[in-house]
Amino acid sequence: MSAYLAWLRHLPRSRPFLIDILLAAGSTVFLFLGVAPSGEVWAYVLAALSGVPVVLRRRFPLTVMIVVGVAMGLYYALGYRAMLGQPGGLIALYTVVLSYPLGQALVIALASLAIYEAGIVIGDSPSIGGDTLLGLLQTMATIVVARSAKLRTRRISEIAEHAHQLERQAQLEAERAVVEERIRIARELHDVVSHHLSVIAVQANLASYVFDSAPETTRDALSTITSTSTEALDELRRLLLVLRPPRKEPGDGVLRPQPGLADLPSLAARVREAGVPVRLRISGTPRTLPPGPQLCAYRVAQEALTNVIKHAGEAEAELTLAYHDDNLVLRVTDTGVVTVPARNPAGHGLIGMRERAGMYGGVLEIGTGSGKGFEIALTLPYPKTGRRPS
Repeated sequence: MSAYLAWLRHLPRSRPFLIDILLAAGSTVFLFLGVAPSGEVWAYVLAALSGVPVVLRRRFPLTVMIVVGVAMGLYYALGYRAMLGQPGGLIALYTVVLSYPLGQALVIALASLAIYEAGIVIGDSPSIGGDTLLGLLQTMATIVVARSAKLRTRRISEIAEHAHQLERQAQLEAERAVVEERIRIARELHDVVSHHLSVIAVQANLASYVFDSAPETTRDALSTITSTSTEALDELRRLLLVLRPPRKEPGDGVLRPQPGLADLPSLAARVREAGVPVRLRISGTPRTLPPGPQLCAYRVAQEALTNVIKHAGEAEAELTLAYHDDNLVLRVTDTGVVTVPARNPAGHGLIGMRERAGMYGGVLEIGTGSGKGFEIALTLPYPKTGRRPS
């Protein structure tokens, strides 16, 4: 039974022309039953013209209203009476109110009422007052019902459109989040691969060069390669976990957390092992920063020192971390010779670092230092949770 009722509710939207055929047939039969006592042919003809055109009400609402209204007026003018009412005219008026602005629909309704009134007056209706009141009440009720249905349909349409916009916005935000996450992972991969492979390449060249003459140096270089490659694999594995959550297997090792400011000394030591002297200086009172800004500062230092290894030649570097009252300043300077093209001295890595710094309200400045090499300075404002308590 419930399925049948659901089918009936869905029928007007799925089969509108079928509904119009049924309405036209029902209106015509209803009028035929009302004029049956007279038995005159013209009464049936005008009754048919008042009901059959309803089948085209959706395509030609105004034309149907005119035809039905004129037929109804002639019907009454010739002295016939619709004993059971005029449903065709009310259906046509309902469609006009749905199809036209309210002002135009009211004009059409008044014209229809005028034709109806003229018909009952010419036809010498025995109860002109009663027929007039009945026609007026039916017209007003039809307008109210049709207007309410139109507003309800419009409201439903607006709600559906709003829901569609929200769904589209959510989809766009999801797509943007995916793109941003891919960019973030790409930057992480660049930082990890570029830095660690640079260190491995330098140590491998050193081991190959002193393999026969300095076994102890070779052993230290190979040890550095082992630890650096292990750390690189560890970070790459952590990034892959973001892309594909792993199944927990017995014996899985625990990955280290993302690097932060506390890992800068080990970063400097690793660069020293690669052959670049690095001085690390920390000034000011340390603050506790969230993981995001800490990772940002670490990656900038890592990328800057990697560029020193790759491009600065025989150079020294200085890594400075200064805690000021309102911000943190990380600065990397070197004394090497500029070999990177001037139009893009930072390379793709530090361009990504500039964008990463912007995510936390920071500024990344790249230029020539007081010596012959580059100077890279990152300024990060303290977040509210990272300020020193008073």
